[in-house]
Amino acid sequence: MIESVRFFLRVWTFWIVYFLVFKLTFLLYHHNVYRTFSVSQWLEVFWHGLAMDVSMASYISLFSLFLWVGRGVIPSPVWMKINTRYRIFLLLFIGFILSADLEIYHVWGHRIDSSIVPYLRFPKEAFASASSSPLRILFTIYGLSFVVSAMMWTARHGKFIQNLPPSSWKQSLAGIALMALLIIPIRGGIQLAPMNQSSVYFSNERALNQASENGLWVLIQSLLESKGEQDVHYLKGTEAEADAVYNELYPKLINADSSILNAPNPNIVLIIWESLTSKVVGCLDGEYPSTPNLDRLAKNGLLFRQMYANGDRSDKGLTSILSSVPSLGESSILARPNKTAQLPFISKVLKEKGYQTAYLYGGELEFANMKSYLLNGAYDQLIGKEAFQKEQMNSKWGAHDAQLFAKELELANQSKTPFFHTLFTLSSHEPFEVPGQPIIGNEPHDSLFCRAHRYTDKCLAEWVEEAQKQAWWPNTLVVLVADHGHSAPANTPDKSALKFKIPMLWFGPALKKNGFVEKIGNQTDIATTLLHQLKLPGFRFSADLLNDRTVPKAMFAYQHGFTLLTSKVMLEVDDFTKEKPNKAALIRRKVFTGFYQ
Repeated sequence: MIESVRFFLRVWTFWIVYFLVFKLTFLLYHHNVYRTFSVSQWLEVFWHGLAMDVSMASYISLFSLFLWVGRGVIPSPVWMKINTRYRIFLLLFIGFILSADLEIYHVWGHRIDSSIVPYLRFPKEAFASASSSPLRILFTIYGLSFVVSAMMWTARHGKFIQNLPPSSWKQSLAGIALMALLIIPIRGGIQLAPMNQSSVYFSNERALNQASENGLWVLIQSLLESKGEQDVHYLKGTEAEADAVYNELYPKLINADSSILNAPNPNIVLIIWESLTSKVVGCLDGEYPSTPNLDRLAKNGLLFRQMYANGDRSDKGLTSILSSVPSLGESSILARPNKTAQLPFISKVLKEKGYQTAYLYGGELEFANMKSYLLNGAYDQLIGKEAFQKEQMNSKWGAHDAQLFAKELELANQSKTPFFHTLFTLSSHEPFEVPGQPIIGNEPHDSLFCRAHRYTDKCLAEWVEEAQKQAWWPNTLVVLVADHGHSAPANTPDKSALKFKIPMLWFGPALKKNGFVEKIGNQTDIATTLLHQLKLPGFRFSADLLNDRTVPKAMFAYQHGFTLLTSKVMLEVDDFTKEKPNKAALIRRKVFTGFYQ
């Protein structure tokens, strides 16, 4: 019986120490974030996060105890081999997850969770995105974690395992009893609520709470709860409460006569520009101006200067733009085809009005479940990487933006008018490699980011120059907007309004008005603003930014929180996982969750 306890304690404490060391690695890896905190706050991270580390160590120890109980029926050489291989697998797998988590937090602003799954279905594209990460450092951390932990395991357990006495029924019975007792640390204690992220949250500083989490625990839990995460993290208000907030934000308005078009049914080209943050747009006073051609076009166009993305990823941006679906921090409705089938689509409305519709993207349409969503949008044509020649596939994601814009010109010249074309660029996505400009040496991340946007800006200018020569151009409106903002340049915090601020520019000969629109708006407002110009009804979670009586507002969501911004107030609701969230604030969230219920 004593041997069973000794075996369990050796395994259990090893994994607790392992997770504590990786927690220290996490803090050091993100020293730019955590160096501003005191030593006592770092110690609080370890202390409060210990419960989750113990919980994860207990899960892992369950199978080790199961093997221990099986010693009575498994021949000793076979048992030793299984035990060794299980150990090696765990060290390789867990080390990989926690090493990847280091950079995922840097890029996405949250710990690794189920949102990584859609990307793993397309390893080539996922690797293209990851190749901009410091892979040498990450693989060094991964390799060292394996080698050092394997040596520590051998030093601590080698002789003990080799000198184990024969198994007995008492040892097996003790192993079973220990397995039963592990239920307590697994659930975090004997209290009513089992272990969850709020169990280790302790600070008003979100970064400290995130550091206290166990990355492996968060990933597994989010995978298990991904189907029901809306019910877990969102409080449902009554219909009356939701309607009251909705009517405050979206009052019923008589459509004002605010026509800014020269024609009732212009051709419409919607350009969705990957990661186009306002920080690189000169006409928005960006500190890192990288779009001279966009700035030039803005002089004769209509520039919306107070636009905000709803979310922080492309999958969320697409649904916000095309269907007016507000983003939620943890979820993407793009991954739910049964839900997207119920959504409104700009493409559907325009198709019913007689428009010929097409969606063009230089990469993999199936990536992140994009294709199923677009199919629900009833586009006449979906053009992905299959439509490009092999030599045109000159990006790790697919075909660079020059090829995409050339394909649009080709399609437009073959299309019946009026047409509605949606272009989604990709060259300004990680790893920010653009044709003719090889990366030399250790060029800073921000420099690569800005250079990629200069490339897309050049492609835009070349497209406009060619489009102006075509017969369809005089009756064309171009709507240009970003899919989301970005932390680069300058590593803007993930909750900052600046990270979500983006440009929206309308231009083209079908536009009879130029200047600025200063009303605060969202990607979700694009649909109604555009459709009202065509004398068509708008969408539910969308407002007309050209109507003077529209309530100025923007909502942007991040992991475990969102911000509601108006001309008078900025309401932040953060850390949804807290035990007792503010109900009044959570009721407001009801307004933005209708499509998910």
